[in-house]
Amino acid sequence: MISVKKYSLLLLTILLFAACKDTPKPVADDRKNDYALYDAQGGFHRFSRYNDSKAIVLYVQGNGCPIVRNGLTDFKDVVAKFAQKNVSFFMLNPNLQDTRSAIKKEAIDYNFNLPVLVDDQQLLADAFDINTTAEAIVLHPTSREVLYRGPINNRLDFEGQKEKASENYLVDALNAIVNQQAISLSYQVTKGCKVTRLNQLEKDTSLTYTQDIAPILKDYCVRCHKDGGLAPWAMTDYQTIAGWSAMIKEVLLSKRMPPWKADPNIGTFSNSFALPDSNARKIIRWIDNGLQPGNGADVLANLPKDTLEWEAGTPDKIITLKKEEIPATGIVPYRYQDFPTGLTEDKWLKGIAIKAGNSQALHHIFITNPSSRRDISVVNRKLRSWTDNYIATANGTAHYTEFPDSTGVLLPKGAALRSQIHYTTTGKLEVDETQIGLYFQDTPPKRSFHSFSTSLTKFTIPSYAKNYKLEVEDEITKAITIHYLIPHMHYRGKEMVLKAILPSGEEKILISVPDYNFNWQYLYKLQEPISVPAGTILKVTAIFDNSYQNPINPDPSKTIQFGPQSTDEMLIGSINYTID
Repeated sequence: MISVKKYSLLLLTILLFAACKDTPKPVADDRKNDYALYDAQGGFHRFSRYNDSKAIVLYVQGNGCPIVRNGLTDFKDVVAKFAQKNVSFFMLNPNLQDTRSAIKKEAIDYNFNLPVLVDDQQLLADAFDINTTAEAIVLHPTSREVLYRGPINNRLDFEGQKEKASENYLVDALNAIVNQQAISLSYQVTKGCKVTRLNQLEKDTSLTYTQDIAPILKDYCVRCHKDGGLAPWAMTDYQTIAGWSAMIKEVLLSKRMPPWKADPNIGTFSNSFALPDSNARKIIRWIDNGLQPGNGADVLANLPKDTLEWEAGTPDKIITLKKEEIPATGIVPYRYQDFPTGLTEDKWLKGIAIKAGNSQALHHIFITNPSSRRDISVVNRKLRSWTDNYIATANGTAHYTEFPDSTGVLLPKGAALRSQIHYTTTGKLEVDETQIGLYFQDTPPKRSFHSFSTSLTKFTIPSYAKNYKLEVEDEITKAITIHYLIPHMHYRGKEMVLKAILPSGEEKILISVPDYNFNWQYLYKLQEPISVPAGTILKVTAIFDNSYQNPINPDPSKTIQFGPQSTDEMLIGSINYTID
């Protein structure tokens, strides 16, 4: 008979074993072939985020295709059978004629209940040579190599169908994968609707570096990839671009570069540098077709050098921050500095500039005025703590924030400002001594430029939580016009949406950042400011990823709460506005 003590030890051992067995483990993933696409609903999917799956399944969809529509029941049956067995499922639409909105309607009409990845420039279609719909493509979760491709089963044919399939190819392939067995059949011919391929229309087009590629890089990439810029290497000439071409293709397919994170289909921003997929396709085709140099001058080799010490001219007042030392490697917590403005009288700011002492190490800065009067009369707070008075943000793509015409920010005499500085390591010890430039107005502006943040400070994100959703909202009690937006989270942040819910019930998405990345934080400037009436609800929805599938997560095993450091977490949706 087992003793109570031995029984307790045995039970403890069993519980510890079970806990260890269920604890997620990091996945080795070199992030090659790490394709990324938006879905029809505006979600964002990078395949490495699903590398802990047993497999990734793509079902090629096309609006109006009868074989796809008739095969949906079979596909949903497969999803139901394997979704609980850690298999990730998507639909993929590569049709030139199907827009995101049209795909969204088809998904609603036929109750897809799965994300439909929109491949309108056929980046994935090229990678997998997709020529027909109704094809299932099963990918290895880390290498993204094809393990099976073909129809779901043999039930459907052109203009005909069986009552019941006699062969279930996709189920057989997934059963083999789940049970760690060899797949008996890795390819089968698919009957579906033909996909018109862009590469068939482009056979007579010859892309060259000088005429086609360098101008794109100049407009979208050189802002960071220049001598003294934030990027680790400079786009200076053809030879450099050719040498980096394999890496360029990789980061374009994964949408890691350019790092504009807002959904390009929602809202228009005056400071956007989002690269259209059509331009990404041109660059990738040029790389795949032999890196043709072309004739004429090299635009990148002949770019004028930055000669202005300050982007907007010499500031009215220059403040030098204290010297900061940055280690060679590792995560650098936020650095904070409070500094006096030395103003002897009230001044109206029209803009603020950042002059990096070390542009390689200085990633971005937030400048705030923590002591200024908060305009709480414009919002109905719900007894929550909150943040306010963001004045400027600067990073590798912009160093000067100018307030909208006829607006300004009041700096009272004796005011002190605060800098929140984010440094990144470069592989060697670095020193930074950044300067802040203040630009004043001669006369008071017509409108004061205000700021507040709908924020949440009491929350807990569990360890290993993949898609942890948090929401917070505030009611606006005066009519305002919104000019700038700043979504803000830390390392676990994955998605954020700022939405205005009008008193009528109408909802306006101000900005959607479905591929949020702590390393790329921007002040998004609306091309056309948005006016909202009193009674409007500002709602912030955020998704956090505290798992190993988040590549910049410092430690998924930790339970995360609100805190000021980057290893803590925040949920802040800031707006800059004027009162109507």
